[in-house]
Amino acid sequence: MDKETNDTHSVDNEFKSATEVLDDYIDSIYNLGSEVVQSLTELQILDEQLERLYAICNECKEKYFEVSDEIDQSDEEEKIASYWKAKTDKAYEDALHKQDEKIAVTNKLYSLISKHLERLDDELVRNNINLEHDDISDMEFDPNETLYCFCKRPEFGNMIQCDHPKCENAWYHWDCVGLTQQPSGQWFCPDCEFIPYEPNPLDNLMHAIESFAMYSSYPGQGLDDFTLSNPPFH
Repeated sequence: MDKETNDTHSVDNEFKSATEVLDDYIDSIYNLGSEVVQSLTELQILDEQLERLYAICNECKEKYFEVSDEIDQSDEEEKIASYWKAKTDKAYEDALHKQDEKIAVTNKLYSLISKHLERLDDELVRNNINLEHDDISDMEFDPNETLYCFCKRPEFGNMIQCDHPKCENAWYHWDCVGLTQQPSGQWFCPDCEFIPYEPNPLDNLMHAIESFAMYSSYPGQGLDDFTLSNPPFH
């Protein structure tokens, strides 16, 4: 009987707490940020190369049409038209290759992040932890961390910002305000929901700065994509 009790106790000790699992996970993704930034930088470079190829393709296409629109073309004009057509086709093909490279980088980034998320999910299951239902208030936090929400705890999980510029807490945990998905449009916390205010440009600016500071994005994501849906010539 004593042996059975001891065996049961040893099995229980094999499980890690939510804090231990998350601490180990944070340690394991120490280099993840730099790897993500590297992939995003590659995507930015490919975006810039695509923009240049797109401009070359359009310029060569215009020159081709200028020459090919002539009704009676001389042999020399036909050679020039063929030259610009070949240049346009080459720029288009190069653009397609760059798009394939972007897809490859994106897939690599997706696999990298998915691998870490799947490993965390496996660890949570293996240690019988459910973060949605376990009492996260028992987790240990750094006392120097900024506190948010009604619960006065640090940032974790999904967070939402109250759109009232005078909100006392500013940011809230979804669970604490009963949210299961991101609301559309403006959102006000229960304390600010019925408090009127006159929009002030300075308040709005500070509100935007605070939002950016809370969830700043990686650099190099400002370039727009374009799609070459059809070849310029068929």
